[in-house]
Amino acid sequence: MITIAIRAREIVSSNVDSLVSKAGEPRKMLRLLQSEIEEALIALHGDAAKARRQQARMQETATRLAADAEEWTAKAKIAVDHGREDLARAALLTREAERAKAADTAEAAAVLGTQIKEAAAVITELEAKRAAITARIAELAPTEAAAKPASDTHIDRRIDRIEALERRAEFAAVPTATPSPTALDDEIAGLQQASAIEAELAALKATATPAKKAGGKKRV
Repeated sequence: MITIAIRAREIVSSNVDSLVSKAGEPRKMLRLLQSEIEEALIALHGDAAKARRQQARMQETATRLAADAEEWTAKAKIAVDHGREDLARAALLTREAERAKAADTAEAAAVLGTQIKEAAAVITELEAKRAAITARIAELAPTEAAAKPASDTHIDRRIDRIEALERRAEFAAVPTATPSPTALDDEIAGLQQASAIEAELAALKATATPAKKAGGKKRV
């Protein structure tokens, strides 16, 4: 969708009057541009529909993951009540991992939502551009057939420009690599999470059922 949107922006920003004034065969050039717009609209409508379905699935998944994550808190409490601090710690760590998955999925859905809005805006602009070009084609008197045929130089330049735009779009569509966190950052983050888990474990142990605590002692 990003590649198509970039091409569409280039088309929208083109100056029809300037193109007509420079073209040897204005109607032919405008019909070529009109065809480009039609292709871009079809592609954008299709991509936007797919993106909306994908976003809905992502939002549903994020909600489910968030709900599942919170269930691990109760499981950790059960483990503490039975004297299984190791299981409680594992449960809390699992909860944090599930929370992170839910947050990442929700963020991805939000990013997709932004792209969907941008695609809708481009579609509106393209439709307006198409209407303007259609009106301009109708205005041009069909007298070009009697004129001397223009050379193919302009059409060649137009094709070259389209290819250049495609290459530029493909380059822009390549996702920028996100720098990986350093080993030091990862270790510090792990220590911070471990501290939070230990503090929560301590709180759970403090509120654990006394009877369950006694049951956890070794028998003589």
